[in-house]
Amino acid sequence: MVTVAVLATGSSCASPGTPAAQTPSGSPSTSSTPVAHPTVEPHVMVIVEENRGYAATLGSCSADPYLCSLAAGYASLTSWYAISHPSAPNYLALDSGSTQGIGSDCTPDGGGCGPFQASDLGSELSAAGIPWLAYMEGMPSACDRVGGAGEYAEKHNPFLYFNADRGTGCATHVIPYPGDQAMVATLDSSRSPAFVWITPNLIHDMHDGSVADGDAWLRATLPNVLSSPWFADHGTVVITMDENDAESSGSCCRSAAGGRVPMIVISANARGRGAIATTGDHYSTLRTITEAFGLHLLGNSASGGDLSAIFG
Repeated sequence: MVTVAVLATGSSCASPGTPAAQTPSGSPSTSSTPVAHPTVEPHVMVIVEENRGYAATLGSCSADPYLCSLAAGYASLTSWYAISHPSAPNYLALDSGSTQGIGSDCTPDGGGCGPFQASDLGSELSAAGIPWLAYMEGMPSACDRVGGAGEYAEKHNPFLYFNADRGTGCATHVIPYPGDQAMVATLDSSRSPAFVWITPNLIHDMHDGSVADGDAWLRATLPNVLSSPWFADHGTVVITMDENDAESSGSCCRSAAGGRVPMIVISANARGRGAIATTGDHYSTLRTITEAFGLHLLGNSASGGDLSAIFG
């Protein structure tokens, strides 16, 4: 029998309209807060969709029945918030615990910002010897340093904003998405990554496509993942949204300037939990991931909430 603890909200909520403290670019972004080393190696996958927000997805369900079925069958955080507008600051927040001081979609390759010296999730995983992959659908080649190409956008690829991820090993970590069957074959192979990030292309992530396009991609992609030995072995899949274009601000959680977003957690411990009113944000998501792997807490994630009770 699995006992699920009450979710901790941490201290991520501030008074509405109170800006979050950001970790300055170039300064240390790791916390000295001790994190217990996991007794088993978790498997975590993060899928980031684009712009549509909570009301247009889980609040409606007319165009995304598959996503809504996952929210109902597992766990859905109904008070989850993005950090900012537009896209790039939210991706950096999810990966490093800070927007690194940017407030636009500038990119490190031809876009005028970065790369940054700060630590991020990729560099923390690499330093700990934990295997990881970041799949970028539509990326022309592994570790391709291009601001955009076709339906690929570097502003949705947080790892190339950090020098530590752009160096040796980049081409083995940040790679084009090969399709669900080839990906699952990798997950279940001797080269299995413990952490996986997926950025769908601009159609499949709902940025240029519709909510229905994104839902169809998830329906085609996730069943093979959820039936894999990789997922069965302490697996968790997180589906969230970078920001909510329909909201200029939220009602809680730091400044919540990115609006309310869907946040679905799929795992054995999340099964059947349904709607959960715990409030949090992208920093809270990062905190739970870093805690799962026993890593240092990054930037503002040190004061975020904790979803470890519903991770696998």
